[in-house]
Amino acid sequence: MTYGEEALADLKKGKWTDALRRVIETNIITSGLVGGYGGQYLRVAGAHSINNGMTSITQAHHLLHGEKVAYGILVQLLLEGKFSEIKQLLPIYRVLKLPMTLLDIGLTVEHKAELQQIAAHTVKEGEDIHLLFPDINKEKVAAAMENLEILTNHASPS
Repeated sequence: MTYGEEALADLKKGKWTDALRRVIETNIITSGLVGGYGGQYLRVAGAHSINNGMTSITQAHHLLHGEKVAYGILVQLLLEGKFSEIKQLLPIYRVLKLPMTLLDIGLTVEHKAELQQIAAHTVKEGEDIHLLFPDINKEKVAAAMENLEILTNHASPS
């Protein structure tokens, strides 16, 4: 959050800088520690399951894995009821141009069939989202995506 905007700008300029190094190191170290110590229970289980659900629709094929997971993080936080964390992340998502709305992934709330498809794939048996939310179902995921849409559309830009 501290160096992200600067690091992205430096990367686009092809410049190796301290900010870029810090962001890369943080990503590698954090993912290694979380995965190594916490295993599947501390990973971003819900967000990765949302990513997996998004791969089932063609509208999201233009997004990179990390972009789908970024959107999934917001959905996971909403499912956890962590609204203050979502509001804290939205400004940096805007700056980094990370997807935070259905429009960003190529959909609208009117794409009910696609939302249901994402939700159904997200909660398939064996998906890690069940580690966080044992009673999760496709209706809860679809509702979270629609509620996130409301939250992001009413959040004031920073």
